[in-house]
Amino acid sequence: MSDGPSSLRIHAFRITKEVDDRGYYVLDKHVVVTVTLEAVIQVGLSDFNLPGIIFELSFSTVEDDIQLAWTGSYGVEGTIRAKQARIDLIPGKPV
Repeated sequence: MSDGPSSLRIHAFRITKEVDDRGYYVLDKHVVVTVTLEAVIQVGLSDFNLPGIIFELSFSTVEDDIQLAWTGSYGVEGTIRAKQARIDLIPGKPV
C-alpha cells in the first residue's frame, strides 16, 4: 500500500494533580513520539478530525505484521498494519 515510510507524530505528556491559576491541570514531562511504519499494508480510520486525542494506543503482532491500533476520545481512531515499525522519542513540546 505504501512505497516509502509513513509516520505518525504524537504529543504525549503527564497530567499532574496540580491546578494553575486559571483552573487548568498542570501538564509536564512532554515528549514527541514519532512512530515510523515501513511497508504499510492496511489502513482503517474513522472520525477523521485532526488533531485527534488518543484515549488508548496499542501495538500487537497480527500474522507477521505489526498492528498499531488506537481509540480516540476526540477525532481520528483506527488501525494501521505494516511490516516494520520504529518508535523515536524527542523530549519537549512539538514545534
